Parts: sequence; C-alpha cells; structure tokens
Amino acid sequence: MPEVKSFEVSEPLKAALKGFALANPQLTFVEHENVFIRETNAKKISLIAGGGCGHEPTHAGYVGHGLLGAAVCGDIFASPSTKQILNGLKLLSKQSSGVLLVVKNYTGDVLHFGLAAERARALGINCKVVVVGDDVAVGRAKGGLVGRRALAGTVLVHKIAGAFAESYSDKHGLDGTARVAEVVTENLVTIGASLDHCKVPGRKFETELNENKMELGMGIHNEPGVKVLEPVPSTDDLIRKDMLPKLLDPHDKDRHFVEFSKEDEVVLLINNLGAISNFVISAIAAKTAEFLEKDYGIKPVQTITGTLMTSFDMEGFSITLLNVSKASKVVHKEFPEVKSILELLRAPTDAPGWPNISHDDEKAPKIDHSLLKDEIKVKPAGKFDFDHFAKMMKSGADQLIKSEPHITKLDTKVGDGDCGYTLVAGAKGITENLDGLDKTYLSQALAQISDHIESSMGGTSGGLYSIMISGLSHGLIQVSDKPEEPVTPEKLGKAMEIALDTLYKYTKARPGASTLVDALEPFVKEFASSGDLAKAIEAADKGAQSTGSIEAKFGRASYVSDSSAIPDPGAIGFVEFLQGVKNGL
Repeated sequence: MPEVKSFEVSEPLKAALKGFALANPQLTFVEHENVFIRETNAKKISLIAGGGCGHEPTHAGYVGHGLLGAAVCGDIFASPSTKQILNGLKLLSKQSSGVLLVVKNYTGDVLHFGLAAERARALGINCKVVVVGDDVAVGRAKGGLVGRRALAGTVLVHKIAGAFAESYSDKHGLDGTARVAEVVTENLVTIGASLDHCKVPGRKFETELNENKMELGMGIHNEPGVKVLEPVPSTDDLIRKDMLPKLLDPHDKDRHFVEFSKEDEVVLLINNLGAISNFVISAIAAKTAEFLEKDYGIKPVQTITGTLMTSFDMEGFSITLLNVSKASKVVHKEFPEVKSILELLRAPTDAPGWPNISHDDEKAPKIDHSLLKDEIKVKPAGKFDFDHFAKMMKSGADQLIKSEPHITKLDTKVGDGDCGYTLVAGAKGITENLDGLDKTYLSQALAQISDHIESSMGGTSGGLYSIMISGLSHGLIQVSDKPEEPVTPEKLGKAMEIALDTLYKYTKARPGASTLVDALEPFVKEFASSGDLAKAIEAADKGAQSTGSIEAKFGRASYVSDSSAIPDPGAIGFVEFLQGVKNGL
C-alpha cells in the first residue's frame, strides 16, 4: 500500500504544544512537563486530565473556567509519566482546595494517574481519581476485567463535572465533584466507526483495510474494533443497522450498559475523529437524530456536533448518547441544587476546544412563513405551444444527462469536477417543474424557469443562466406589441439579443475568454440573424470547441496553469443541451 501523503514537521509533538500555547496565552504552558494550567479558585475543586497527544482538542483544549484546571500531555498515543502528572497535581493543588483526576480507561493512563494520585496523597494533596469508560464496541465478554475504553463521551464528563466544581464544589467538595463524574460515566455509551486507520506523524502508515472495508468500533489509538464491515455500507445503514443497535439494543446483554426509554431526556454527541468534513458531520447528526426518533422514540434534548476527541486524521466518527434523565435523577437527589445535569452541560466556559452549544434561555425566533411564498409574475407576452416546448426541454435534459460523464471528466481537469452535475441539476430544475409552468405565455414560463434554475443549480452557472433566461423573458415583453401575439423566430431572436445584453451587465466574460459565452454569443447572433436553430447550434458548437485552444480568463479554469488544451465544460454542456432541444423538434 502506498504511503499516505501528510504534512510533516520536525519535532511534531513539541511544535504542536508550543503552537497551542501561542494561540492560548491565557494558559500557562510548563514546557518541560508538557502541562497546561489556568488560574483557579483556591476555595474550589479543580479537575486535571490528560493522556497521549493525537486526540486534540482533547486534553489541553478543555482547560478553561467551568472545565479543566490543567491538562498533562503525554507522547503521541502514550500516557504522560507519573512524574509529569504529579508535577501537574502539585501546581494545581496550590491554587485549589482539591484536585479530581479524570482518567480515560486505558492501561497506561490508569496506572500513571493512579500512581501519581497515590504519591500526591502521601504529600498531603487532597485528590481523587475517576476513571471514564464509555465504549460499547468491545463488550463485557471481550473487555473482561479491563472494562470499557474511553472515547468521546469523556469530554461530557469533563464538562459536567467541571461545571459542578465551578458552581458547587465549595459546598460539596472533592467527593461531590467525583460523584457527579461517576454518575455521568455510568450513563454514557459511545461507539465509533472509521473507513481506515489514522496516519501518525513520523511513523509509517499501516492498515489492513482496503477501499472495500471499514472498521466498526475502532479505538482512538488505531486499535481494532469489534467488526470489519465488507463491503462498506452506506452511511445511513452504518448508523441505523450497525451503530445504534450496539448502543441501544436491550437484548444485546454483552453491550447493554445503559437503559434508555422514550421518556428519557438524551444528549446526542456526534464526534469527528479527525478527517470528516463539517458538512458530513452535520448530515450524520441529522440522520442519527432521525433514526433515533423513528426506531427508538428518542428525540435528543441536546445535540452536540464537532471535533471534540480525535485520532489525528482518522476518517471516522463516533456517536455518544448520555441518559440525562437517569443521571439527573441521581445527581439531583444527592445535590438538590442541581435540577438537571443539562444546566452543567450548558454552563458557560472559556475553554478553547469546547463547542458553543445552545442554552435554555436561547429561543429561536418565530418567522412569518407567508413572506416566503414565491409568486413569479411578469407581463404576459408571446403565446406559445407549451406541449412542443415541454418536449424540447425534456429532450435537451436527456441529452445533457447522457453527456454528463464527459462534461464532468473535462471539469476535473480545469475545475472542481461539478460542472456536469450542476448543468444536469439545472435541466432537471426545468423538467421537474414543467407542470407548474404557465402554459399560455412564454414570458411568464421563462420567468418561472429562471427562478427554478436559480434554486436548483446554484453557483456561478446557476446565476448566469438565471439572469440570461430572465433577460429573455423581459426581452419577449419588449419586442411584443400585444400579449396575444405568438412567438416567432424573429421575435425570439431579438429577445435573445436583449437577454445577452442583460447578461453582459453582470459578467465581463466575452468571446475569447474560454467560457460559456464563447458558445452562447455565436448562438444568439446566428439565431437572431437567420432564425435557423441548426445553424445557430453549429455556431455555438464551433465557439465551444474553440475554447480548447485558448487560455481561460474567468472561472475556476482560469486558475489552472494550462487550460488551453481542454475545451470549457460549461460551453460544451450548453451545446449538448441545444443538440437535445433540436432533437426534440
């Protein structure tokens, strides 16, 4: 397997920590111990956490008021040493009434943090350890005495216990803060999935997964999961059939760690493991919430999305569920001041890695939906044969759909590869809305088409075509003396010239710039001159082909070092549509 490309810097661990320190001057960075610490209140409990680097923004990203007091950073995917942790404890205990160590359930972390706590207590430091485990992938049988691994749910423990320490630890102390952390942990479940292992800086990339395989339940240190899925399922099926059942199926006794019911308030956390786009993470959140409600009757009371606990560039995500109702019931009984742990989850923090989530007092505004009703009305002009027009539009769209692979191939060389899809979307925007068009006057039908194209196409192409067709509608109105006059080639040609002039108000592209205009202007001029559609299409085709011998001056192709050998995809697509229209005559 070829080596994965990645940006490599010298001494990546040291550089990364120094870079984080530069970006967060409100924190003190103890470089020789790799400890980040903030100002804390001597009357309150503070939290300290840590572990191997590679999970950013965990752990240093959560050092802030209402969250962690300090973080200890180990080597890549390796626990910090007992000495590092102890020194972090010493520093934090000097400005706190006690320290809670929140530890992820990995052997090295548990050993080193536990030993550091024992040594700290021997020095008279008031401290306590809580171990977090939220993974359900391994299960009881395989996990044995080790218990559940710690995944993204850990950050919810940090946040809720940190907020409790900030607001109530002066009354309830270290034991109270630890108890809240324990209760949250007891009501957490998480499972992750990834298309591949991550690339660790400075190490050779190794994986057993090919393009047809992915891993369900993979850990955050490249550890194997519970199952290799082959072939790779759709994301919808992955969530609905593989991930949510592992979290919620009461019949799976090996993994049924937390009971959830329809009446429970639940927090949903969708965590990016490193290489998933924000766009896709948001889509995954929507789909997960949809399946939770459809299949389990669970409607999350709070949804959190983002990059909270990563594994470098792992191309995966995890789903975490927190049973708020069950956790709140226990916490409220023991600490009556806390009505719900949602209060603690939503409490403010200035920790740089924590996402901005909604609060109870934030109400979405009500809107007047009547303002959004679109009614496209223009002056009637140009009676036309709608059935004939519809046949031409459908034929043009069919031809464009057939040509899409070729157009897309051209655009991958000079653009971003979406030209074919965009043009097809515009054509479908017309054909799928034909029934709703005005069937008497072409000016009105064109105005409606302009709106449909602008909505369905998007991007620069959508804007250009929408302006052009809107200009064609107004052009027909200008050249028609009476609404009842039928559309003739002569009137349509004059209207096209008006439309082209309208377009030229909003773009500087002209023939010779290697754009759509190289095909559009010859088409308009020939049709206006001869009224012959075949000749006009021939002129458009000649103009489109000429773009393969000139440098692009507009659009994405203008950024390519040499686009002169490749015809403009937009111009080619325009001609293909016209050819289809001609076939429909």
